[in-house]
Amino acid sequence: MRKNTILHRAVKIVLLTLVVFLKISPQYLVAQKSSQRSSANASLPKVHFDGQYFVRDGKRFFPVGAHWVPAKAAMQWPVQWDPKDIEADFAKMHELGYNMTRLDMMWAWFEPRPGDYNPEAFKEFDYLISLAKKYQIYLHPSLFIGGEVGEAYWDVAYRHGRNPQSDPEMLRLETNHAAEFARRYGNESAIIAWDLTDEPPFWIVASQTTDAMAINWTRLITGAIRKNDQLHPIVAGTSQEDLDHGPFRPDNIKDEVDFFSVHPFTIYNASLYPDPMISQRQTYGAAFQIALSSGAGHPSMIHEMGASSAQYSPDRIATYDRLMMYSGLGTGSIGFDLWCYTDASPEQYKKAPYLRTPQETAWGMTTWDRQDKPLAVEFKKFSKVLAQLDMTGVVPASADAAIVVPNEWAKPHGDFSHFGLTGPEVTPYVSLFDADAVPGQSPASLSDDIQWLRSSWLNSFVLAHRAGLANSAHASDAFSAD
Repeated sequence: MRKNTILHRAVKIVLLTLVVFLKISPQYLVAQKSSQRSSANASLPKVHFDGQYFVRDGKRFFPVGAHWVPAKAAMQWPVQWDPKDIEADFAKMHELGYNMTRLDMMWAWFEPRPGDYNPEAFKEFDYLISLAKKYQIYLHPSLFIGGEVGEAYWDVAYRHGRNPQSDPEMLRLETNHAAEFARRYGNESAIIAWDLTDEPPFWIVASQTTDAMAINWTRLITGAIRKNDQLHPIVAGTSQEDLDHGPFRPDNIKDEVDFFSVHPFTIYNASLYPDPMISQRQTYGAAFQIALSSGAGHPSMIHEMGASSAQYSPDRIATYDRLMMYSGLGTGSIGFDLWCYTDASPEQYKKAPYLRTPQETAWGMTTWDRQDKPLAVEFKKFSKVLAQLDMTGVVPASADAAIVVPNEWAKPHGDFSHFGLTGPEVTPYVSLFDADAVPGQSPASLSDDIQWLRSSWLNSFVLAHRAGLANSAHASDAFSAD
């Protein structure tokens, strides 16, 4: 009797559950399918570059965001894949007002063996594209990573000591690698622009890279992309090349890229910025680099910028970045991509590269568990201001004054076209300063001369603004080759 009672109750429960399920199931399924369709059908309008600004839906706009390195997996995110955690990052970035994020395409993950592309890597990137559309955040992929986070260089197993920016076989592989991305994503609306790589020259061979290598490498990689992709603009994500007279300085690569990049880390350049972080000279750093780079002929974008709360108070960092963002905007920056989205999680502290460069743990505008730091508050305000700007018909204003950049700075090493020499040479002239154009010779060290020159530029830039000279350092006028 007891068994029959239990069985009777069990049947009633099952029937009741079935009735409830039948009542709510259709709505639940409709809602679930609707959510899936919403994500699948989400889109981002294609962006093009009009030579001065980014344009979508016929209207100019400013890309704003920060570099994405996940807190928990850090640079191992491709192999420690966590879709749920990654989506939470995109949701948070959307909340912060991002419409763009820059991210690293790990060379060894996408091409683990020469010419052998990893389908799993492209599936992950496709997932990131779906999140970009869902949360309305354009992706700005940086290829061939490469150097990233502190002193780390994330190598490929088949480099075998070769220079990726001069070895013929490495150049062939890199050209094909870039072409593969362009072939797959040349018409992808969620991508805003291609970044050839982060902070070239490659850190592992920086001291060996000449002007000629930089020009040839940029020409080859951009050429490979443009064979299959006429939509996306191209930039080389340089850091201090404009200030340090590096081989990837804007004058050298201007014919190959569509816009320039600056990484104004003034706090790490004490020889040029000896002042406190919150000082006039330091907080003009972004504007100064924008003006210097843009003078080579293209507008410039702030690609990385900020400070670590392991070294400075979060409130001072927020003030510093706010001043740098607005001064950069006033000097013509066409976008703002800070370093970086989030702090590293505590579990990363005892692992390289954070173990060896502990300041890298706390550059984020959020904590590792997605809590807003003071910079996040300032960034939200800045993003809202930019969203309200109507840049239709805006053109760079004429400058009241110019700061002259000599041809010796602008020209590639080995170019003798402005030396005043004519006709055939019985005894050829060879320059010691252009020694890198001579086979087997290392580049000449001109660090002292460079320091004097760039310091005079910076001080002239600041003094001109103090004197009220409007647009005294605007891109197209203030810095020109003579």
